[in-house]
Amino acid sequence: MSQRVFEILHTSSAIFDDQGGFESFDSEPHGQSAGDQPSRVSLAVLLLAGLYFDSSVALWQNVYKDAQVRFDGPNCEAVHDWVLTNRRGFPWEGANAPHALHGADGCPPPLAKQLKEPKEAIMFRRLEPSKEADAVEKEDSQCSWKAVVHVPTGRLKCKPQSFTKGCALSLQATCGLILYYSYNYWVGGFELIKECFQIRRLLKFSVVGAMFGCGAVFSFLAQDALSPGSYALYAQSGVVIVPIMWRILFRQPLPVLTWVHICIITLGILAYRISEIDLDHMFDGIGKFPALSAARASLKRELSCIGLMWVALKVLMAGLGSVVAELLLKQDTSLPFTVQVACILPSKALACLLTIWLIPGPDMEWPNHLPDRPGGFFHDWSMWTWVIVFHNLGDTILSAAVAKQFDSVAKAICGVVGIIFPTWVVSYLCGWEDLVLKSSAGQLKMTGGVVVIVGSFAYVLGRAQNNELRKSQDEVARLSQRSGVVELT
Repeated sequence: MSQRVFEILHTSSAIFDDQGGFESFDSEPHGQSAGDQPSRVSLAVLLLAGLYFDSSVALWQNVYKDAQVRFDGPNCEAVHDWVLTNRRGFPWEGANAPHALHGADGCPPPLAKQLKEPKEAIMFRRLEPSKEADAVEKEDSQCSWKAVVHVPTGRLKCKPQSFTKGCALSLQATCGLILYYSYNYWVGGFELIKECFQIRRLLKFSVVGAMFGCGAVFSFLAQDALSPGSYALYAQSGVVIVPIMWRILFRQPLPVLTWVHICIITLGILAYRISEIDLDHMFDGIGKFPALSAARASLKRELSCIGLMWVALKVLMAGLGSVVAELLLKQDTSLPFTVQVACILPSKALACLLTIWLIPGPDMEWPNHLPDRPGGFFHDWSMWTWVIVFHNLGDTILSAAVAKQFDSVAKAICGVVGIIFPTWVVSYLCGWEDLVLKSSAGQLKMTGGVVVIVGSFAYVLGRAQNNELRKSQDEVARLSQRSGVVELT
């Protein structure tokens, strides 16, 4: 492995971000000697690569989900038969007659085509759901997707079976750990490797690793529950939460303008969230079918609230992990940063693996366990799973490279730009975003997103200007003190 690749791994003043990447402590670029300065083309390529990897993980997760549904074959015949047998709908207490199954656009083409054909002489079998249940589902251990029917509305959703997030992220953290062990051996031999295995140091950094591991799993779960655009925008709530944590824990006052930017971002996120309640049908319950309208709204709220819960947990864990990491990393500046990272990653890998049992399952069962599907820890893995792991690991390494070559402002701006492109643009073109600009909900959603992006830009640039002003004030104070000493002498 080349020396240049190993240099990317070494960033002397950085901390992990929510995906296991890095964020700079300060707003200054990490300088190099004049002879080692990379060309502008190399820096531009690095910045674009960092932008792509930072924004692509959520997009690739949607590619994986679409591929799981398209991967339809003989193993899914039982699910096909169940849907077709019950396509006239299921009896429900709130309706006079069952609602025929519909909304199969996201299902395998053969199944969607059969549902749209005329309903002719077929003997239908009715499965009586419990009165408390709003949805019934059918799955097969060999099939890559399962059918979920919302009984009150008859809406059919073909939901992909997904890999266990903790397994994938544990593997990714292990690969990163091997890279850092290799780098430490490259620069310091076995003496530096020994520093990575001191028990007290491993225990000290275990809390940070556990927080980053849980935050990464929560991030993947949020990406699985939300569209890429919604996840990217809701994740900007970290801009609101992290400064408040710094204000409380480090007792560092925040400028008034920063609070204004935080309030703008908060308002944008609230507007975006309100739009997902579907304003066009908010008062449909007053009309002819109040129970049906209430059920439709309840389903939509339930799906988005699950994603919001994971985003909130991810932002909380990532914020706490960043704060604790800065405290620990700055306490021992004599220790190489790559050794510190090598002490964090083992506990991160272990925490990711333990989330398989510690995080409640889909039906909030606890303790959880691996699903009864072929493959064990690697169930439902495909080529796209490896692509997701590769991009998440690439985000970790390229975040370190961007933090080394640029200042933290450049990295933060890349994160905001990534919401627009590739996230929103690609997600909208692929049909993953529920955005209809002609509706009031769509217009409010777009407005909220624009407000969040503008507020994030203002926050990042305002923070940079405030840092420059503070440094200038410190320099003026230092020069004034020096001039006073000269006058006394």
